[in-house]
Amino acid sequence: MKATGVTVARTIRKIGMHASDTAEIHFDDVRVPRRYLIDEEGAGFTYQMQQFQEERLWVAASALVTLETAIRRTIDYTRERAAFGRAILDNQVVHFRLAELRTEVELLRALTYRAADLHLAGEDATMLASMAKLKAGRLLREVPDACLQYWGGMGFTWENPVSRLYRDGRLDSIGGGADEVMLTIIARCMGTLPAPPRARWGPRPLGSEP
Repeated sequence: MKATGVTVARTIRKIGMHASDTAEIHFDDVRVPRRYLIDEEGAGFTYQMQQFQEERLWVAASALVTLETAIRRTIDYTRERAAFGRAILDNQVVHFRLAELRTEVELLRALTYRAADLHLAGEDATMLASMAKLKAGRLLREVPDACLQYWGGMGFTWENPVSRLYRDGRLDSIGGGADEVMLTIIARCMGTLPAPPRARWGPRPLGSEP
């Protein structure tokens, strides 16, 4: 960052993940010393693609405790918060919904562990890692949204831990490969991805004329 030609144009304010800065950086005729080279020159894209499975498994694994914590804190709060003469938690719609969410988290755990086992065994975990990352991103949207509702007005405050997860967790359906990318990879692994359309204009293959 201290090299000649590197300048930070501006930092970008995000809706969440405030512990991780995002900025617009300009590189003007920047020379990179050879000692900074990591492995083979020109192979950076390949290395990035190779590490994606571990990154996606990390997204899924790191979501587990976060999701469990959001559910547990919501249980504690709704057990103490009363409305119309009884605890919020005593309403069937609330404790049933929290039971559903916890079940989804445990399903994510099983999928993540299975994918990790394959990866550690040196086998191809691409499809399962993509599934785990897809499911984690969606649960990081569904769980905070559902839990926040049961906090009432307190859920809409900035300091609330569930509202922070509501903001921070949204990134996981984008970063490391968006949900649509995960679905494309899964479809490719299943053999259901359609072939790319042939260009409308251009030379026809020999013998294809009507």
